[in-house]
Amino acid sequence: MKKVVKWVFFVIVALIVIRALTGPSEQSKNAANTGQAQQGSATASSSPQKEVYHVSATKLFKDYEANEVATDEAMKGKLIAVTGTVQSIDKDFTDAIIIRLKTPNQFMAASMEMQDSEKNTALTLKKGSQVEVVCQRMSRVIGTPSGRRCVFN
Repeated sequence: MKKVVKWVFFVIVALIVIRALTGPSEQSKNAANTGQAQQGSATASSSPQKEVYHVSATKLFKDYEANEVATDEAMKGKLIAVTGTVQSIDKDFTDAIIIRLKTPNQFMAASMEMQDSEKNTALTLKKGSQVEVVCQRMSRVIGTPSGRRCVFN
């Protein structure tokens, strides 16, 4: 009986840790998206808030391979617009839409986590399509570029 209780405890703790690592809840995301939509309409008439860093998925991969620190520093505080060829359209374990863009290494595609508002565009997307996505955050995860909070441009 003690073993069962211990395992249940460990499973619950593991689920809490996984949830904490995956980010905000759906309610938080929806509230943030609503706030961004309202803010976006207010700032649409004025100049953009952040500078945009334009790069292809291939160049981004090569830049990270050459010097991750310099690449992150060049993108710091900017929106990142990544262009590339769609390798796959997937979902992760949290049901987030993931667009993978081709890089020189076919096993390490650039992963772009799309905002939920981009679902309709993702539904019509095909492998091999040329796209541009704009991400609020970019990092390198296990050797591959990884964008967060992205939208199609």
